[in-house]
Amino acid sequence: MRRLLIVLGLTLCGSLPAVTFDADTRQLNRAVVGASYADMLSRITPAVVSIRTTATLPLDYVRRLRGITSSDIKDYDKKTGEVQLYIGQGSGAIVHPDGYIITNRHVVMLANNTMAKDAYVTLADRREFKAKVLGVDDNTDIALLKVEERNLPYAHFCDSDKVRVGDVVFAIGNPMGVGLSVSSGIISALGRSPGLNAVEDFIQTDAAINPGNSGGPLIDFEGRIIGMNSAIRTQGQGGGNIGIGYSIPSNLISLVAADLANGRKFLRGFVGLFGEDLKSEDAAKMNLRGGAVVVQDVTDKSPAMKCGLRPSDIIVGIDGKTFENWNELRLSVVKRKPGDVIQFTIIRQGLRSLLNVTVAERPAGT
Repeated sequence: MRRLLIVLGLTLCGSLPAVTFDADTRQLNRAVVGASYADMLSRITPAVVSIRTTATLPLDYVRRLRGITSSDIKDYDKKTGEVQLYIGQGSGAIVHPDGYIITNRHVVMLANNTMAKDAYVTLADRREFKAKVLGVDDNTDIALLKVEERNLPYAHFCDSDKVRVGDVVFAIGNPMGVGLSVSSGIISALGRSPGLNAVEDFIQTDAAINPGNSGGPLIDFEGRIIGMNSAIRTQGQGGGNIGIGYSIPSNLISLVAADLANGRKFLRGFVGLFGEDLKSEDAAKMNLRGGAVVVQDVTDKSPAMKCGLRPSDIIVGIDGKTFENWNELRLSVVKRKPGDVIQFTIIRQGLRSLLNVTVAERPAGT
């Protein structure tokens, strides 16, 4: 009897109509603004590369290292007994069809602060090239690589001075070694100076940036490079992304990269002054709407001293324009070439005047 009941139950279930689910198979209308960024990203991602640096080590030494797998080994020379080992990883962007690639300095530097002898770049189409490090700039954390290949896909820079808080951005790179990845967000702030480099004017974004993204591009809605993803703020040592990432602005990158590409060192402007932001209550008393910097010190025999700038002078304009703070004023000097003339608008004892300062080359060690 029990067997009969079971059989009847199965028979009843089998007689019910099959369950089906509706599917809307129409292709997504990507012409609708905001529906998809796939077309734009398909144009820019071929210009984004993964970068791995190597070091040549004795086989006996490599055998003593923990966690080394075959994927960590680039090459093994049976004659010398040396192993070429992958030791660093990052991202980069091709910015010229003849194989010029931008990345972070720290991507191509070893733990002992020497430059890696060999670097290898892998394109989105899986082509791999050995790259030469043309040069690095210590103060901006920018490096330029070159591969001997022509007609490569490349990305264009945009004018980073024109970007605004709230603009949509995309961070592209090879985070955690998982492969080419894209994250999105907005520009959260401009002109950040978290104290990572000697010269910094970071763009802050909430687009996810993680280890391995360093050197990869931050792009705008049209696929142009806004910045280079370089650092994140985390909670505790080894923490992941919490929505505060820093990117070097494209205008600074292009200045440094152009000098490195043409065999020149990046010359920084120098006028010989040190200042600090005027207190907000003092600025309010003077009815100042923009930034203002109080000159604290003027270097002896410097361009600033020669033009007549003095301690206690208040700088309120650069070339007839206002600025935000001391960091912006300092950067405007750093970006100038020796021989350029900067016009400062100053207030001295309540009176405004103009001073023309001829920029000099920044002395080593300053």
